[in-house]
Amino acid sequence: MKTGPRIHLVTLGCAKNLVDSERILGRLAVAGAVIATTPDEADILIVNTCGFIAAAKEESIQAVLRLSQFKQADPRRKLIVMGCLAQRYAPSLRRQLPEVDGIFGLGEEDAILAACGLRLQDREEPGRLLLTPVHTAYLRIADGCDNRCAYCAIPAIRGPFRSRPAEEILKEARELVASGARELNVIGQDTTLYGADRPGSPRIHELLARIARTPRLRWLRLLYTHPAHFTPELIEAYRTLPKLCPYVDLPLQHLNDDILRRMGRRVSQAQVLDLIGRIRERVPGVAIRTSFIVGFPGETRRQFDELLGKARELRFDHLGAFAYSREEGTRAASMPGQLSDRTKARRLGELMRAQQEIVLGRNRAMKGTEFEVVVEEPAPGRRDRWIARSRTQAPDVDGVTFVSGKNLHAGRFVRATVTGSSGYDLIAKCKMKSAK
Repeated sequence: MKTGPRIHLVTLGCAKNLVDSERILGRLAVAGAVIATTPDEADILIVNTCGFIAAAKEESIQAVLRLSQFKQADPRRKLIVMGCLAQRYAPSLRRQLPEVDGIFGLGEEDAILAACGLRLQDREEPGRLLLTPVHTAYLRIADGCDNRCAYCAIPAIRGPFRSRPAEEILKEARELVASGARELNVIGQDTTLYGADRPGSPRIHELLARIARTPRLRWLRLLYTHPAHFTPELIEAYRTLPKLCPYVDLPLQHLNDDILRRMGRRVSQAQVLDLIGRIRERVPGVAIRTSFIVGFPGETRRQFDELLGKARELRFDHLGAFAYSREEGTRAASMPGQLSDRTKARRLGELMRAQQEIVLGRNRAMKGTEFEVVVEEPAPGRRDRWIARSRTQAPDVDGVTFVSGKNLHAGRFVRATVTGSSGYDLIAKCKMKSAK
């Protein structure tokens, strides 16, 4: 029996890109392709690129060049580039990378199939081929963005904000849980804006309540919220929906009013502080994750010190920070006062050192605390220890909990007691009785 081409796909960037990869892999598999785990096994090599910031662009180009070596070794192989970088820079990529056989932007799934010599029959309804562990999955509820922050190229890449129909989302949630997922991580460019573009659609707090009714779903996590659209009703959803993890992903980007205004963030420092206070007051045990950009054009030392001081005061549970990246086509790219890479790197280091002190102290104080974790995979080099996550640790972006105990396996939910910590990670011992 003849089989289809063997295809190896490399995914770069965020969880939204990961879902795009899962969608195209699902279509390829249904159309007859064989998914190859390593590039040397493949007939067709695909890179799903990220084009968010300069470092991501460079990483994408390097990934294409690495895979091009396999094509050089066997010219019969095809090399395909897709995703955000391809969407925005297709003409220049064609000039820079003549070895690439096809460059496809977002939403060109049928064209990618055709480039692989495949097509779907009308009766076929492909799902996603998940790249996450079987017990966890991402659920995208919207795409695109209308916020148009001054530093961000996402609207130029992914277009305007578009909510998916609620019934479509709920159907996919049921299918993901039926396939083994017990944790759903809800994503979009701005999940708090869900439904605003669809008259009669539920808003985000109502959608979460509906998803939470999915049988056998254990954890529901909301990611990519925006402080300007975070409603009192959403705070109440965190308080009243047991399945909704007490984990608020709230990218703030800065805490100086002038910088926030020039970034186009649509909130003031006072509004942010009030929101955080209300979340912490209303949601017991909540963990807040944020992200900041340092070195935005015109950022003075005083403004950075204000950000640094507020970050120390607020003591976020998780914090990611980035040096400002000058992206062509954005308002910030033409702003005066562009800072040197050296200054940006120095400020980034200061902020992350301050956050490290907060996290290390918080982790030491966690000793003796008991909570539920989901077991992920064996810890490298340790036969007696597994990597796990709690309800306040999101996949891929936060620290983890290293657990030891009997009868552990990936996807199992267990109670664990913290016995110590190591850097950003916790160390815990599982109870003998464990949840299934």
